[in-house]
Amino acid sequence: MRQTTIRIGDRSVGNDHPVYIIAEIGINHNGDMHIVKRLIDVAVEAGCDAVKFQKRHLKSIYTTNVLTNLNHCEQAFQYIIPILNLYELSPEQMWEIKRYCDEVGIVFLCTPFDPHSAALLQSMNIPAFKVASADLTNFELIDELVTFQKPLLLSTGMSLESEIDCTVEHLRKRDAQFALLHCVSAYPVDPRDAKLRRITHMIDKYQVPVGYSGHDIGTALSIVATTLGCCIIEKHITLDREMRGPDHKISLLPEELKRLVASVRECEEAILDVRDHILPGEVLNKMVFRKSVVALKPIKKGERIERAMVGVKSPGIGLSGQRMPELVGKVAPRDFEKDAIFYESDLVDDNRGMAVATPNWGRLGFVVRYHDFETALPYAPEALEFHLTYNDTLLEAPHQKLNDFRQELSRIALRVHCCEYIGENLFDLCSKYPDILARSRATLQRVIDLTAELSGYFKPEIPLIVFNVGAMSLRNDFRDVQIDPDAFHAIIKSLDLRNTHLVAQNMPPNPWYFGGQWKGHYFIKAEELIAFCEATGQSVCLDLSHAQMACTYMHVSFAEYIKKLKPYVKHVHVADARGIEGEGVQIGTGDIDFEQFFQVYRDYGETWVPEIWQGHINRHEAARLALTKLTGMYANVPSRAWEARRANPT
Repeated sequence: MRQTTIRIGDRSVGNDHPVYIIAEIGINHNGDMHIVKRLIDVAVEAGCDAVKFQKRHLKSIYTTNVLTNLNHCEQAFQYIIPILNLYELSPEQMWEIKRYCDEVGIVFLCTPFDPHSAALLQSMNIPAFKVASADLTNFELIDELVTFQKPLLLSTGMSLESEIDCTVEHLRKRDAQFALLHCVSAYPVDPRDAKLRRITHMIDKYQVPVGYSGHDIGTALSIVATTLGCCIIEKHITLDREMRGPDHKISLLPEELKRLVASVRECEEAILDVRDHILPGEVLNKMVFRKSVVALKPIKKGERIERAMVGVKSPGIGLSGQRMPELVGKVAPRDFEKDAIFYESDLVDDNRGMAVATPNWGRLGFVVRYHDFETALPYAPEALEFHLTYNDTLLEAPHQKLNDFRQELSRIALRVHCCEYIGENLFDLCSKYPDILARSRATLQRVIDLTAELSGYFKPEIPLIVFNVGAMSLRNDFRDVQIDPDAFHAIIKSLDLRNTHLVAQNMPPNPWYFGGQWKGHYFIKAEELIAFCEATGQSVCLDLSHAQMACTYMHVSFAEYIKKLKPYVKHVHVADARGIEGEGVQIGTGDIDFEQFFQVYRDYGETWVPEIWQGHINRHEAARLALTKLTGMYANVPSRAWEARRANPT
């Protein structure tokens, strides 16, 4: 009987299911219950599915001569037997561990090395049994475990294929549920000897769930194993590789375990995700490298568009060149200057009115640039958030253009988003490089000065400046990161705010910059943002997309996260999110429970903007769609602040 899926507790494990990640504690607790619980906590924090221990009744495993007369034994026994005697946990301690796992919400698994230990574990009602590589051929123990009618996870280290065949046949005759874990029983195993191709061979040959129990150093081979089809990953963990014991040296430290879990989850998405969408980094690159249909000459509204009137040029933010045949022959729906970009909406025969539905909540704003802020004015925004480039900070404010719209702007609150790049580097107030740190501070001061100048054209209230803290690295390369909260707070306190107010943006775990994915290290946790606010007197810009991705990454409650930050939030960016990397996606296409958000923030009366990626393009087309979605979904969640404003609009 072939079984491609087994169940461990309430989880299905096998093809098309998330990888089941086991943190192998084994005997790395060194007999200390404090270390036991700390290692369990590490596994929970990393997002593992289970922790696994080992249980031995030494008299049932080793001959009397080995236990009592080590001087006549091989050196390997002289090393391991004293350690096992010293670190073996009592039945009472095992029960305490089981209760603690239940309390913190992680599955307790254990490897019994003998029938006596198996009986103890069965009395604890564990959901599956691990069979060590040493016992793959031990039918006495395996037959005992089969009687418990629980799934078996069998490691295959030290085994020839003929031995695996024999055990598989033996288990099938007994209708046992089981999975095989590819394993090489060397400590550590050199990557050259890992034999990972055996994983695909075992999947094809045995047609059961196949996993990888790794004794290699690091996480790379486990990630490769995931891409080869492993549905179970088991890795040893430790608090300190220098501790006494045989497994510490090949074990993962807490941060490495967290990275492994995150990487495996990313691999799952890379393998299983077949959704028709492009990544945020691709959106950036598409804008820079692809081309749009443009007018090669001025075209008047009502004029019939001929092929010679249009061509393709960068940026790639408009109508694809694939759609040009649909455009040729149509009547121009509006005036086009030379090089003006055509958009999808230019193919639609409607009046495309300027009215837009808005949810009854907060003070709505729009993301704008210097060159296009007037395109948001027809939608009656209560705030405008100017996203600055580094070059913008080097120029004088465009006072003349602001003068042309002084009356409209005088009713609108000013929000400014500090640039995220400083030339060829990221804006970074946590950089270990003095020149980048100094340039970032100087840039933020210039943005403050510029905001103070612009504020005279806007509603007479303190303008807010959104900024990113920095502390980014290329994926898991931490070498450029230097996080010193006190030093960072000191930089903020040293700025001349000139009657402006800073709002630090919460960050995602994997932000997108320069058309690629980076790794964030700071302002991801709510506690870090709260500490910043309390130390400096400044506030938070809550980015919902970033918050959802951070909560998914940290395995924390989204509702609790946003509730913690609420007292410090003065501005909100609204967009959806997918997983830990799908940033700024359209409302309703991601993971955010917006109803939950609006319930927590129903009395929020500060400013907010829809910040869908490239939402400002084509007269804020994607932003307007987001507003329509939000209005339709949550029209019945009014805020008291909004109701009061409607009652007294002045």
